[in-house]
Amino acid sequence: MKPDENFLLDMSKIVNRNWVAGKVKTFAFSFCTSWLIFGCAQSTVSPSRFPDSVKPNADERVQNFLSQKIEFEKCEQPHRLYLEKQMNLFSPEYLRGDTVQSPNKLPVQCIQVAQKNHYGAYAVCDKENDKPKISYVRPCRTEAYVNLTYNAYHDVMDCFNLDPREMFYQIMIESGFHPNAINRTGFDSGLAQFTGNGIKRVQNVVNNTQRVLLESSRPSCQRIASIVGHFDLNSASLSNRCVMIAFPANPYRSMFFAYLHTRLDMISMEEYLADVPEIQEALTDKIRRQFLYLSYNRGMTGFKTLLQGYINSRNYFRQKITESDLDLGKNLTRAKEIMNQEPEKRELLKRAKVLNLSFAEYAVINNVVYLSEMSAARDYVERYLGNSCGEF
Repeated sequence: MKPDENFLLDMSKIVNRNWVAGKVKTFAFSFCTSWLIFGCAQSTVSPSRFPDSVKPNADERVQNFLSQKIEFEKCEQPHRLYLEKQMNLFSPEYLRGDTVQSPNKLPVQCIQVAQKNHYGAYAVCDKENDKPKISYVRPCRTEAYVNLTYNAYHDVMDCFNLDPREMFYQIMIESGFHPNAINRTGFDSGLAQFTGNGIKRVQNVVNNTQRVLLESSRPSCQRIASIVGHFDLNSASLSNRCVMIAFPANPYRSMFFAYLHTRLDMISMEEYLADVPEIQEALTDKIRRQFLYLSYNRGMTGFKTLLQGYINSRNYFRQKITESDLDLGKNLTRAKEIMNQEPEKRELLKRAKVLNLSFAEYAVINNVVYLSEMSAARDYVERYLGNSCGEF
């Protein structure tokens, strides 16, 4: 079989696998071996529900916060409602909210917190072949807007048997769950912040995988395949970056591509890690998942360079690398604080050989801010929602 044929066969097995109630697959390797004040008037809907599994791990404050009525923005300023007209491009099922929270889904408040906490640039795209027009006006977080993003995220998670908790912080720091988020240069676009290189990486498997999804009996897969539309290589050009932003193909297209990109990263990473004996005993599903976060942001080459640099520093002291050493959450907040307060230490640490240095600290010293941003996002969300949104 050709590589693409193997990939599509694997996709078919994944999307047609029977769902086991109450068991959500681990994100990284199941495929193989902030909103207290909105600043706008609020509309109130029915009380939120959340999985019982969340409650034992959440303190009383978090439980009270989650049990409050879900509120959506009802903005009076017309300039913040610039995406509402485009909501008419979707059929009602894409905008419908859950009347009862499924135990396999995140609380709606998780998406709202991420959207409220995001600050950056946004794109205005009337059509997907347009060049994005940059704006700094955050879209109004109306009920339809929140539900659309929430549904797109969970449909991809459900279709590919993924745990929505495992990818939450990645999407939060990429776009804040805003479908039209864009960086100032216009290179990173949409919910999953795709670049031209990222688009090129998945373009060979997109259309055929879409056909596999259409043949699936799972409604979530059919919804994805029905709305992402046709895709071609020309879409990778910077002038055409609305292809990853414009409705109605997005945010479904962006999340679908994010899965395919991560899937390809996972295959490449497994091949690479098999030839790195120094960390074999330390590899766990959690470590692999964190490596995937890093490779999504840095690219596979950047990730390999960073990891090899850390291994070399440990080999210098003949230190055996443990799972705790590789855990990207270890000492991450503290390392960021030190670098912010005493930036001169960065160059000293780069030149020095430090005996007890975690991979997270090594990454921060080498200007990999993605990890510290994820740590900060986690700390912010946990302040209100405990661990009910995700883990890092």
